[in-house]
Amino acid sequence: MSTIDRRALLTGAACLGLSACVPDEKPAPAIARFRAVEVDTSPFAAKGVSNYAARVADRLRVAVAEGFAGRLAPGDAGAPVLVLEVSTVRMAAYAGGRSHGGFGLGDIGGDVDDTMAGALVVRSAKGAVIDRRRHFATTDAASAGDWRLPDIEDRRLDALCRLYVAWAVREYR
Repeated sequence: MSTIDRRALLTGAACLGLSACVPDEKPAPAIARFRAVEVDTSPFAAKGVSNYAARVADRLRVAVAEGFAGRLAPGDAGAPVLVLEVSTVRMAAYAGGRSHGGFGLGDIGGDVDDTMAGALVVRSAKGAVIDRRRHFATTDAASAGDWRLPDIEDRRLDALCRLYVAWAVREYR
């Protein structure tokens, strides 16, 4: 294989990797108001963590009330309903150190991000799914405060729920 062929192969491989970064979803529809925003943690509960899933749902409902306060129209029978599905919640065991891009040996604690993943589902007034897209939020576990605080787990979960909701709000502007 000549040098040019190797370069072409490496360039092609690099471009192939970049093409995987292009989202496969169309842009979200602009929706000014929702009749309701519901929380569904049943995909997460199905993994055997029903008590924790219920706790996540409670915290998400508080964040939804804050995040969607100006965009809810419960009396508008024609407005769509947004469902925030949660399938995964992962809270990092280590809440300190570097996050987002540190690949060196200094990251002894391992992954230090708290993560929530699932889907956003928009249903028409008649119940038909008009949009469904993957949804993901991640935040540095240390951003909620000192790990020695007695309520640090609640703080971390609240911060993650607020971020999950904030990205949902932004998605449907």
